[in-house]
Amino acid sequence: MAKLILTFFDTTRGVAMPGIDVELQKIFDGSWKIQSQLHTDINGNVEVLPDDVEDDLSGYYEATARIGNYFLTAGYVLPTLKFIDVVPIRFGISDPEVDTHIQISVSPYGYSFQSI
Repeated sequence: MAKLILTFFDTTRGVAMPGIDVELQKIFDGSWKIQSQLHTDINGNVEVLPDDVEDDLSGYYEATARIGNYFLTAGYVLPTLKFIDVVPIRFGISDPEVDTHIQISVSPYGYSFQSI
C-alpha cells in the first residue's frame, strides 16, 4: 500500500522537528477539504495512508504546518512577529500506487521542500 510521508527538518540545528501540527487538505471538485490533523513524530515525520484520505492518494494537496511554536520551545530568540510562523505546501500526487516522500527544510527565516 502506497503512503505519503512528510518530513520536517530544522536546518539551523540539523535536527528533525517533532511535535509540529500539520493540517492536510485535498481538493475535490474545486474545493479544499480537510483530510487529517496530524503531528510530527520524534523523527519529524507524518505518515498518511490511503485510508486516511477520501478516494486514494492521487490528487492535489495542501499541508499547512504550524512551526512558530517549535522555534520558540527550541530556544530560538525570535521577533514578536515571527518571520515564518505557518508553512503552506501545495503539491500533487499522480500515481496513488507509489510512495511519496516530501522533505521540508525549515529555519526561522525560510523554508524549502522537495520530493525525495
